[in-house]
Amino acid sequence: MGRPLHKKYFGNRNIGTTGTSDNKIGGEGVARVTINTAGTYTTSLPTASFSTPDIPRGIRATGTVHGNALTAVATAAGSGYNLNNVLTLPSGSGVVAPATFIVTGLKVVSITLKNGGTANDVGDIFTFNNNNWPTAMRVRVTASSGGTATAVEIVDGGVLVTGALPGATDAGGFTRVQTFGSQDMNGQGLQVNITGWGVATVAVAQQGDYTTISSGAKATTVTPSGGSGATLTVTYGVSGVVVNEKGSGYTSPTDAAVTFSGGAAAGTAVLTTDSGAVGSATNQENAIIIHANTANSGVKIGDIKSQRGTRRYRVITADGTAVCSLVANASPTVKHAYIKATDANGNTYFVTKLTERRVVLHQWTRNGGQAWLFETNESAKWTFGAAQSGSYKSVTVENA
Repeated sequence: MGRPLHKKYFGNRNIGTTGTSDNKIGGEGVARVTINTAGTYTTSLPTASFSTPDIPRGIRATGTVHGNALTAVATAAGSGYNLNNVLTLPSGSGVVAPATFIVTGLKVVSITLKNGGTANDVGDIFTFNNNNWPTAMRVRVTASSGGTATAVEIVDGGVLVTGALPGATDAGGFTRVQTFGSQDMNGQGLQVNITGWGVATVAVAQQGDYTTISSGAKATTVTPSGGSGATLTVTYGVSGVVVNEKGSGYTSPTDAAVTFSGGAAAGTAVLTTDSGAVGSATNQENAIIIHANTANSGVKIGDIKSQRGTRRYRVITADGTAVCSLVANASPTVKHAYIKATDANGNTYFVTKLTERRVVLHQWTRNGGQAWLFETNESAKWTFGAAQSGSYKSVTVENA
């Protein structure tokens, strides 16, 4: 029958990754997951599930989802803060590393009256602003005697994003405009002291690492010390999946597709690569992929267990085990199978005979206008690696 195939081409040198149940099969496990879309989560992180592997007796991979902070809003401003303070979320269960945030905007949270001015009536509202405030501060007169304000309150603390923190509105380039009048618009001279600054906006400094999250406002600690009371409501995204069980028997990243239980997160599985340490679970050598009809229930992807000739193999599929003969047909009848090969131009062939070094091919599908590199019934060199053209042309036999 020609030189028999080495048992490595059937995965027979591989040992199981979870004991003996997946011994001597081809395919790979899941090494890691590339996150394509983080999604947004505020109450809980999703779980991740991997597909069932194509290769019979393969083990399904498992993993734990990790998340990190994407954005946060200040639910409570607190008091005593400065720009560029660093806020840190709490540690605790499910927190591998807490997220931190830089204070990028402050709001006024407390004021006192500095100058009551004249013609200022109860209910009058004044807007104070300068170039450092993208959102102006607004103040309302709450008590007045003879047109002189005697008490004020904050309507809107505004947002300051740069510069030193002003202590009062009669310095630092402030403008004052009356924007509402309870009786008239002729108020003059009102000035206030700014006595407290709270957190208005933050930006992520360190995204942190979480295996569980919860909804609601989170208390923070501040560096340098000084501020207190600021809380943040955080939106998280999926940052990765830690593979707990890499599994076995996967033929492609699509075969090992990872899905998330909710939200918009999406990722792509990255398969393991052989370590070269034959006899170790770290070495899952690729094996020939065969598509067989073992029980008259249609064609299924299979794993070759042994060679019975250059055209006949003992094959196991999800339907059972049978000795199958190679045919040039994508819908083989019972106890028949096909193996696919691809040339350097992307054209595909049925393998009708397979030996240690060569295959006999039958043309299958042409890749657009690409030229066939082999004729039907032509013998060719084969590899698990990249197909070659030119003087040393070869085909790639489908493998995993």
